[in-house]
Amino acid sequence: MPKVTVYIPAHNYGRFLDAAIQSVLKQTMDDWELIVIDDGSTDDTSEILAPYGTHPRIRILEQENKGLNITSNIALRIARGEYLMRLDADDFLDENILLVLSHVLDTKPGVGLVYPDYYHVGEGGEIVEIVRRQKIGEEVDLLDLPAHGACTMIRKEVLLEIGGYFEEFDCQDGYGMWLKFIERHHPYNVNLPLFYYRQHGESLSKSQRLILETRRKIKRRVVEEINLPCKPKVLALVPVVVDAGFELGNPFTRLMGKPLLERTLGQIQEARSVDRIVVSSNDEDVLAYAKRFEGVEAILRPQALARRTARMADTALHVLRTLEERGYVPDAVCVCCINTPFRRGKHIDKAVDTMTIFGVDSVISITEDISFFYHHGRNGLIPVNGSLQRTLRLERKALFKENGAIFLNRVDTVLAGKFLGERTGHITMLPEESVRIDSEYEFWLAEKIAAEWMQSAPSAKLADVQNP
Repeated sequence: MPKVTVYIPAHNYGRFLDAAIQSVLKQTMDDWELIVIDDGSTDDTSEILAPYGTHPRIRILEQENKGLNITSNIALRIARGEYLMRLDADDFLDENILLVLSHVLDTKPGVGLVYPDYYHVGEGGEIVEIVRRQKIGEEVDLLDLPAHGACTMIRKEVLLEIGGYFEEFDCQDGYGMWLKFIERHHPYNVNLPLFYYRQHGESLSKSQRLILETRRKIKRRVVEEINLPCKPKVLALVPVVVDAGFELGNPFTRLMGKPLLERTLGQIQEARSVDRIVVSSNDEDVLAYAKRFEGVEAILRPQALARRTARMADTALHVLRTLEERGYVPDAVCVCCINTPFRRGKHIDKAVDTMTIFGVDSVISITEDISFFYHHGRNGLIPVNGSLQRTLRLERKALFKENGAIFLNRVDTVLAGKFLGERTGHITMLPEESVRIDSEYEFWLAEKIAAEWMQSAPSAKLADVQNP
């Protein structure tokens, strides 16, 4: 029986497929088998596979298109190897990857999964950058940044134990597997770039909206499987300060026909994970308006907490103490400000699921910024999150920009007077969802996104604006 089973799910990537297969054939380790599954391709995939049909180590399967996750489960069922690794048809391997990764699993019996660093390559295979992952246990303990779905080696018995892959999703098989895996088992990584991750015009990795939406659904599925004895009580807090210095930030300012405050309350009411909603303000008109909405409570904020310089943690603490006097104590507080008009209820639910899965103290909403940032040093500008050569991307130096849409904290964190806890998770939102209105320009941008960009986008995007 082979030590390692490599499987390639192939769907209309015929022009890349031969390079993927050859990279397996060139491995310095020879204790492997290769399964190639033609998942209903309509290009020249069958012609590319024909010469390999008689190879003693290669098995070729043809099937109607079933998608990545079902195909991965098929490979799991028929694999004969002790260890399993997926290779995407448009990627290719370093010649030593099977040797290095299998050695880790051979010598570390407590490790169930191992993954390497990798190269980003262009359509023609040219190296664009090296991606170095944080070292588990040395640079990172919170495992909320998953291994790359492809070219991750896992023990077959472990994958069977956690139930394989979720078949109801069309992509992100590795993400669902990762969340189930880390609940029971230990991962490991090696800081060597051992595969080539190709990005091109048809690459799924460029479909960020699909990826984020699928990950949200996977998190929901994982939380449902956890089967908590009781649902956590989440208080949604809307802090409102009427500031005459910036008229467009007024809670009654209309964007796409709705006041900012109404938009925010509607978004929160969409969320399935919210147990109670409170508007905190020093303005009587705001409080009276908030009471018009079903299930929304209004709490008068002391003038000392009404200044823009007041700490958000103090406002949340005041609300918690007021509610405690009324006999209500939540498990977590989710602060939703009115100046982030494209947050949705699903984002709040995703934040709560993230807190549940990873056991973090806080969750914030972010956008990842891959630009180069600098700070001023002795001799001028110094790169903050990259090298001068721009060929090495370090995961530990990636920058995540807080977008202000969601601040979720466990009650213990708020009671300690902290804005964020020691362990902080995140949810990623798209750039167009992350507009924060703090100036006339940003209000103009929000209107443009709502009226033009969203209107011309597919229906899934349009619904985000029409049903805020």
